[in-house]
Amino acid sequence: MKVIIGYLYHDLLNLYGDEGNIKALKYHLEEQGINVVIKDMTINDEKDFSDVDFLYIGCGTENNVLVALEDLKKDKDKIKEYLDSNRILLATGNSVELFGNYVIPNKKIKALGIIDYVCMYGKRVVKDVNVKTDIVEENIIGFENHSGQNISSNDDIFNEGSFYGTYIVGPILVRNPKLCSKLVHKIIDSKDSNFEYKEEDYEFEIEAYKKAVN
Repeated sequence: MKVIIGYLYHDLLNLYGDEGNIKALKYHLEEQGINVVIKDMTINDEKDFSDVDFLYIGCGTENNVLVALEDLKKDKDKIKEYLDSNRILLATGNSVELFGNYVIPNKKIKALGIIDYVCMYGKRVVKDVNVKTDIVEENIIGFENHSGQNISSNDDIFNEGSFYGTYIVGPILVRNPKLCSKLVHKIIDSKDSNFEYKEEDYEFEIEAYKKAVN
Protein backbone atom coordinates (compact mmCIF):
# COMPACT_ATOMS: atom_id res chain seq x y z
CA MET A 1 0.00 0.00 0.00
CA LYS A 2 1.11 3.55 -0.77
CA VAL A 3 -0.06 6.62 1.15
CA ILE A 4 0.48 10.15 -0.14
CA ILE A 5 0.65 12.94 2.44
CA GLY A 6 0.13 16.41 1.00
CA TYR A 7 2.09 19.10 2.81
CA LEU A 8 0.80 22.60 2.05
CA TYR A 9 3.27 25.52 2.33
CA HIS A 10 6.04 23.52 4.00
CA ASP A 11 8.37 26.46 3.39
CA LEU A 12 6.04 29.20 4.70
CA LEU A 13 4.01 27.60 7.48
CA ASN A 14 6.33 25.71 9.82
CA LEU A 15 6.81 28.25 12.58
CA TYR A 16 6.92 25.86 15.53
CA GLY A 17 8.55 22.85 13.89
CA ASP A 18 5.16 21.44 13.04
CA GLU A 19 6.68 19.40 10.22
CA GLY A 20 7.08 17.00 13.15
CA ASN A 21 3.43 16.09 12.53
CA ILE A 22 4.38 14.86 9.07
CA LYS A 23 7.35 12.93 10.44
CA ALA A 24 5.22 11.25 13.12
CA LEU A 25 2.58 10.15 10.63
CA LYS A 26 5.21 8.92 8.18
CA TYR A 27 7.04 6.94 10.86
CA HIS A 28 3.96 5.16 12.18
CA LEU A 29 2.56 4.46 8.72
CA GLU A 30 5.90 2.95 7.68
CA GLU A 31 5.80 0.95 10.91
CA GLN A 32 2.80 -0.80 9.33
CA GLY A 33 4.79 -1.60 6.19
CA ILE A 34 3.25 1.21 4.14
CA ASN A 35 5.11 3.17 1.49
CA VAL A 36 4.73 6.88 2.34
CA VAL A 37 5.28 9.70 -0.14
CA ILE A 38 5.37 13.34 0.98
CA LYS A 39 3.96 15.70 -1.64
CA ASP A 40 5.12 19.27 -0.96
CA MET A 41 2.97 22.09 -2.36
CA THR A 42 3.61 25.82 -2.04
CA ILE A 43 2.99 29.25 -3.59
CA ASN A 44 2.14 29.25 -7.31
CA ASP A 45 2.22 25.45 -7.59
CA GLU A 46 -0.47 23.79 -9.65
CA LYS A 47 -2.04 21.84 -6.80
CA ASP A 48 -3.53 18.42 -7.35
CA PHE A 49 -5.18 16.68 -4.39
CA SER A 50 -6.69 13.81 -6.37
CA ASP A 51 -4.04 11.32 -5.23
CA VAL A 52 -3.57 12.74 -1.71
CA ASP A 53 -4.68 10.59 1.24
CA PHE A 54 -3.94 13.10 4.03
CA LEU A 55 -3.52 16.86 3.75
CA TYR A 56 -1.60 18.96 6.29
CA ILE A 57 -1.02 22.67 6.78
CA GLY A 58 0.88 24.21 9.69
CA CYS A 59 1.46 27.48 11.52
CA GLY A 60 3.19 30.60 10.21
CA THR A 61 3.59 34.32 10.78
CA GLU A 62 0.39 36.31 10.37
CA ASN A 63 1.73 37.74 7.10
CA ASN A 64 2.64 34.32 5.68
CA VAL A 65 -0.81 32.94 6.54
CA LEU A 66 -2.42 35.73 4.52
CA VAL A 67 -0.02 35.09 1.63
CA ALA A 68 -1.02 31.42 1.71
CA LEU A 69 -4.70 32.40 1.80
CA GLU A 70 -4.42 34.42 -1.41
CA ASP A 71 -2.62 31.55 -3.12
CA LEU A 72 -5.09 28.93 -1.88
CA LYS A 73 -8.23 30.78 -2.99
CA LYS A 74 -7.82 29.44 -6.51
CA ASP A 75 -7.87 25.90 -5.10
CA LYS A 76 -10.97 26.31 -2.92
CA ASP A 77 -13.11 23.95 -5.00
CA LYS A 78 -10.36 21.32 -5.03
CA ILE A 79 -10.10 21.42 -1.23
CA LYS A 80 -13.86 21.20 -0.82
CA GLU A 81 -13.95 18.21 -3.16
CA TYR A 82 -11.11 16.65 -1.17
CA LEU A 83 -13.00 17.02 2.12
CA ASP A 84 -16.28 15.87 0.58
CA SER A 85 -14.53 12.60 -0.30
CA ASN A 86 -13.90 12.07 3.47
CA ARG A 87 -10.14 12.43 3.24
CA ILE A 88 -8.56 14.10 6.28
CA LEU A 89 -7.24 17.64 6.40
CA LEU A 90 -5.37 18.73 9.54
CA ALA A 91 -4.72 22.45 10.05
CA THR A 92 -2.63 23.50 13.07
CA GLY A 93 -1.82 26.90 14.54
CA ASN A 94 -3.16 29.97 12.77
CA SER A 95 -3.61 28.12 9.47
CA VAL A 96 -7.06 27.18 10.84
CA GLU A 97 -8.02 30.76 9.97
CA LEU A 98 -7.83 30.00 6.25
CA PHE A 99 -10.79 27.64 6.09
CA GLY A 100 -13.54 29.66 7.80
CA ASN A 101 -15.66 32.47 6.38
CA TYR A 102 -13.56 35.45 7.44
CA VAL A 103 -10.29 36.40 9.14
CA ILE A 104 -10.56 39.70 11.03
CA PRO A 105 -7.14 41.06 12.13
CA ASN A 106 -7.79 44.82 11.73
CA LYS A 107 -10.00 44.58 8.66
CA LYS A 108 -12.39 41.88 7.47
CA ILE A 109 -10.66 39.49 5.06
CA LYS A 110 -12.67 36.88 3.22
CA ALA A 111 -11.28 33.39 3.83
CA LEU A 112 -12.04 30.17 1.92
CA GLY A 113 -15.49 29.67 3.47
CA ILE A 114 -15.22 25.88 3.43
CA ILE A 115 -16.05 25.47 7.14
CA ASP A 116 -18.62 27.73 8.84
CA TYR A 117 -16.68 29.84 11.34
CA VAL A 118 -15.06 33.25 11.72
CA CYS A 119 -11.65 34.06 13.24
CA MET A 120 -11.37 37.36 15.09
CA TYR A 121 -8.07 38.82 16.29
CA GLY A 122 -7.84 40.05 19.88
CA LYS A 123 -5.57 39.72 22.87
CA ARG A 124 -2.69 37.33 22.22
CA VAL A 125 -3.08 33.92 23.85
CA VAL A 126 0.12 32.22 25.05
CA LYS A 127 -0.53 29.10 27.10
CA ASP A 128 0.06 25.41 27.61
CA VAL A 129 -2.99 23.31 26.78
CA ASN A 130 -4.41 20.24 28.49
CA VAL A 131 -8.00 19.78 27.35
CA LYS A 132 -10.65 17.10 27.07
CA THR A 133 -12.17 16.54 23.62
CA ASP A 134 -14.59 14.18 21.90
CA ILE A 135 -11.89 13.18 19.40
CA VAL A 136 -9.85 10.81 21.60
CA GLU A 137 -10.34 9.50 25.13
CA GLU A 138 -7.25 11.07 26.68
CA ASN A 139 -6.76 14.83 27.03
CA ILE A 140 -5.01 16.72 24.24
CA ILE A 141 -1.86 18.57 25.30
CA GLY A 142 0.26 21.17 23.55
CA PHE A 143 1.03 24.87 23.29
CA GLU A 144 -0.78 27.88 21.85
CA ASN A 145 0.57 31.28 20.79
CA HIS A 146 -1.90 33.25 18.68
CA SER A 147 -4.00 36.40 18.45
CA GLY A 148 -6.83 34.88 16.44
CA GLN A 149 -9.84 33.15 17.93
CA ASN A 150 -12.48 30.99 16.31
CA ILE A 151 -15.48 32.92 17.65
CA SER A 152 -17.86 30.17 16.53
CA SER A 153 -16.18 27.67 18.85
CA ASN A 154 -14.05 28.02 21.97
CA ASP A 155 -12.64 24.52 21.54
CA ASP A 156 -8.85 24.23 21.36
CA ILE A 157 -9.28 21.51 18.74
CA PHE A 158 -12.40 20.84 16.70
CA ASN A 159 -13.52 18.35 14.10
CA GLU A 160 -16.11 18.81 11.38
CA GLY A 161 -16.44 15.89 9.00
CA SER A 162 -12.92 15.06 7.84
CA PHE A 163 -11.58 18.51 8.78
CA TYR A 164 -9.51 18.80 11.96
CA GLY A 165 -8.50 22.28 13.08
CA THR A 166 -6.57 23.46 16.12
CA TYR A 167 -4.53 26.42 17.34
CA ILE A 168 -2.35 23.90 19.20
CA VAL A 169 1.23 23.71 17.97
CA GLY A 170 4.17 21.88 19.27
CA PRO A 171 3.71 19.53 17.17
CA ILE A 172 0.39 18.05 18.24
CA LEU A 173 0.77 14.53 16.77
CA VAL A 174 4.16 13.97 18.40
CA ARG A 175 2.87 15.04 21.80
CA ASN A 176 -0.45 13.15 21.60
CA PRO A 177 0.12 9.49 20.64
CA LYS A 178 -3.58 8.55 20.84
CA LEU A 179 -4.46 11.26 18.34
CA CYS A 180 -1.59 10.26 16.04
CA SER A 181 -2.69 6.61 16.18
CA LYS A 182 -6.29 7.56 15.43
CA LEU A 183 -5.30 9.49 12.31
CA VAL A 184 -2.96 6.70 11.16
CA HIS A 185 -5.86 4.25 11.44
CA LYS A 186 -8.22 6.60 9.61
CA ILE A 187 -5.77 6.97 6.74
CA ILE A 188 -5.15 3.22 6.43
CA ASP A 189 -8.81 2.24 6.84
CA SER A 190 -9.78 4.66 4.07
CA LYS A 191 -7.48 2.69 1.76
CA ASP A 192 -8.21 -0.83 3.06
CA SER A 193 -10.89 -1.49 5.69
CA ASN A 194 -9.60 -5.05 6.11
CA PHE A 195 -5.99 -4.06 6.76
CA GLU A 196 -4.19 -6.31 9.23
CA TYR A 197 -2.34 -4.06 11.65
CA LYS A 198 1.04 -4.88 13.09
CA GLU A 199 1.85 -4.00 16.69
CA GLU A 200 2.14 -0.24 17.15
CA ASP A 201 5.06 1.25 19.06
CA TYR A 202 4.34 4.57 20.77
CA GLU A 203 6.47 3.76 23.84
CA PHE A 204 8.53 6.97 23.89
CA GLU A 205 5.60 9.20 22.94
CA ILE A 206 3.45 7.70 25.69
CA GLU A 207 6.21 8.13 28.26
CA ALA A 208 6.69 11.77 27.24
CA TYR A 209 2.92 12.32 27.34
CA LYS A 210 2.66 10.90 30.88
CA LYS A 211 5.46 13.14 32.11
CA ALA A 212 3.83 16.19 30.53
CA VAL A 213 0.44 15.66 32.15
CA ASN A 214 1.74 14.70 35.60
